[in-house]
Amino acid sequence: MEGIDMEGPDLFPDSMGGDFCDSILAHFSKSDQEDSQRLCATIGSMSQELREQNLPLTPIAYFGATCSSLDRLSSQPDSPPHVIQSLTTILSLLLPRIHVAVLKKKGDFVSTTALTVLRLNSVTEVTQTSGLKCLAHLLITGEKVNWSDLSQNYGVMLGYLTDSRPKVRRQSHVCLRGVLQSFRGTPVLAPASEAITNLFERFLLLAGGSNTNSNEGSKGAQEVLYVLDALKDSLPLMSMKCGTTILKYYKTLLELRQPLVTRRVTDSLNLVCTYPNEVSAETLLELLSSLALSVSANETSAVSMTFNARLLSSGMIKVYSLNRQLCVIKLPIVFSALKDILGSEHEEAIFAATEAFKNTINGCVDEGLIKQGVDQIINSISDDRKAGPTIIEKVCATIESLLDYHYGAVWDMAFQVVSAMFDKLGYYSSYFMKGTLKNLAEMQRLPDEDFPYRKQLHECVGSALGALGPETFLGILPLNLEANDLSDVNVWLFPILKQHIVGANLSFFSETLLGLIGEMGQRSRKLELQGKIFSSRSADALVYSLWSLLPSFCNYPLDTAKSFKDLLRPLCTALHEERDVRGIICSSLQILIQQNKKIKEGKDDLDGSDISPARQRAMSHYTPEIAGDNLNVLTASAPQLLSLLSGIFMESTVDEGGFLRSTIGELASIAHENVVRTLFKKTMHRLLKVTQEAGLAEASRNNNSMQVDDSSTESSLSLERVRLFDLAVSLLPGLDEPALDVLFSAIKPALQDVDGLIQKKAYKVLSIILRNQEGFLSAKLEELLKLMIEVLPSFHFSAKRQRLDCLYHLIVHVSKDDSEQRRHEILSSFLTEIILALKEANKKTRNRAYEVLVQIGREYGDEDDSGQREDLFNMVWPAW
Repeated sequence: MEGIDMEGPDLFPDSMGGDFCDSILAHFSKSDQEDSQRLCATIGSMSQELREQNLPLTPIAYFGATCSSLDRLSSQPDSPPHVIQSLTTILSLLLPRIHVAVLKKKGDFVSTTALTVLRLNSVTEVTQTSGLKCLAHLLITGEKVNWSDLSQNYGVMLGYLTDSRPKVRRQSHVCLRGVLQSFRGTPVLAPASEAITNLFERFLLLAGGSNTNSNEGSKGAQEVLYVLDALKDSLPLMSMKCGTTILKYYKTLLELRQPLVTRRVTDSLNLVCTYPNEVSAETLLELLSSLALSVSANETSAVSMTFNARLLSSGMIKVYSLNRQLCVIKLPIVFSALKDILGSEHEEAIFAATEAFKNTINGCVDEGLIKQGVDQIINSISDDRKAGPTIIEKVCATIESLLDYHYGAVWDMAFQVVSAMFDKLGYYSSYFMKGTLKNLAEMQRLPDEDFPYRKQLHECVGSALGALGPETFLGILPLNLEANDLSDVNVWLFPILKQHIVGANLSFFSETLLGLIGEMGQRSRKLELQGKIFSSRSADALVYSLWSLLPSFCNYPLDTAKSFKDLLRPLCTALHEERDVRGIICSSLQILIQQNKKIKEGKDDLDGSDISPARQRAMSHYTPEIAGDNLNVLTASAPQLLSLLSGIFMESTVDEGGFLRSTIGELASIAHENVVRTLFKKTMHRLLKVTQEAGLAEASRNNNSMQVDDSSTESSLSLERVRLFDLAVSLLPGLDEPALDVLFSAIKPALQDVDGLIQKKAYKVLSIILRNQEGFLSAKLEELLKLMIEVLPSFHFSAKRQRLDCLYHLIVHVSKDDSEQRRHEILSSFLTEIILALKEANKKTRNRAYEVLVQIGREYGDEDDSGQREDLFNMVWPAW
């Protein structure tokens, strides 16, 4: 019978020709099931009869023939059951294909026929499931005004909820859900829900009545389970009044502690909690509280514990959405239950409890609950009175207890829960989680062999830092820099501070940490004088570690406009005197400028899914107006910083990582035009002078070739020219068009310089301009193309990769030109050079040549005309 046993009314499409008979045959004819073969024979005979009568093979025709046959056969006492079965199945498959208007007109007749079939003595399971589908479809499509018109069919359907045959029973449950879904928002939902409630109550009385015999009681208990199965899908669809009544019975059933009953009740509750319907918050909360109190760490069923953890979380969130005040009162009970589940030995239950903890924290712990606890703590301090713990204090105490050794095996999960609570409480964590933070610090002392969760611990401490802020955090967990033995310093905190500080105050760094830096510097010098070299170096390392926190303090600070001026002088002093921390300071300045520029321009790209709560809180304080105020302060400091950094840049021998050039560029992008113009003019004047000196030195060397070669002077001049070019192009973000023309004029002769180092730098500077100044590239395109050809004879091999960079940007720009012939001419001019570069020994040069060729190929490959590809091949092949 499986061949025709389907829960849905129509699980196969109509045939291409639209003939219902063909659809049946296509779906069932390949089945070996006897019932399927009989179904095909019946529909085939019906189709043949319709053809003989010259009737159209439409669903309406089949519908009329089926109803007529069923009506006739159901009134005959000896009708073959398999024929009734086939006809009932056909009717159930036809009804979804019949227009609603026809069904409303013929509904009574179809209903009577279906009821007659269901009441026959010799009726098969398939017949009953098909008959139930028919009744359900009539209820779903019929008028939903007068309950009296629906009650008979509905009552018959309810009668099958406790049928002893699983397939029939399951079909009735499916039908009930569909019918109730269609009743939602109509007057008939209330009586339909009441009928289910009355049925449930009757079976409860039968199962638990003291005067019933044991057989009836056992049968009643079984029928209660059947009704519970039906309620799993249907309870969320019932009226609020009847749903509340059923939930009250659920509470009593949970108290029985019977696994079969409990699982069905919790399954039903889970759907109630996740379905968007109105339920009684009070009744649902009582149920969840009862469930929470029944949870035990000694529970042996992993499945049950996992399910209960998820149910408690979704249920409390549901109650919170209905009645916030009722929900928060029961939070301590629920958190205690989740703690018991977390302490179990079942991996799936542990993961479920962890997620339930986090979801409940985020969904039910709100600002009002936190403020209530804070106010009571403050009042108890001022009034010197001891009040009972608030709800939030109880919850935090439960979470802190997860760090006990009893939960050592699941500390990695416990850290996630603790982090979630720190993130939720934010700054107010200092009122409730101070002891938790100290416990975390104590766990750092555990040896590695006994503690495999060091990384998770540091992430948790980082969450605490992000919530509290560095000032409060270090007040609870100090660095201990004053320790006599430097090995007692909490150096393990530095990586955490560096990674997780965000939204701090620059004033704390300038007023506190700079003081510590000074003290540690003095201590280092004192130790060195005492001959304690190792301790002195350890102190120097601590100084560097303290400085390394500056970029983190510049990560969305809250007081840039107010406090940066106080920080500027010590930063300038450190830049001038302490070479080791220049990179740190430059990185910090870049972060400050870039973040504020992005926010002012509306490019902050705040994506909550990838950003930590601490970072979200910090960024929420920033607006374009605040960013503008911050940039004004930074702009006012730009002249001093540009002068200092440019001087350091020219004096230093190596610009490690380019941090000086990058910082100069960022400052130039926000500085006033006259400031950048003045520095640029000074740089270009010096470049002109040094270039002239280099030319005189070269001429002198050529004229006095027999004399001793003064190569050191020429090398020094070359290095200075290179640095001046670097400094000039670093100012590019702040240069106007005339300044760009001046720089370009200085580049052109340098492209033909006999010194390979100068050529290399000139090409490099030109490629930077072409990459960042689209307007300049467009305006100077003809001149640039001509220049690239003119300087080729004096081209130095060491500058090949930098020249390819320039060609790449030119070709990318030319690719946008609409003139096909022009593209062809320009590409042909440089193609041989690019292809030959593929054979260079230098890997970076080869890679750049390949990228240029790919860009050319992409340009031609995007064309639909195959002749374009042929032209490319014709250009490449001779060059190759």
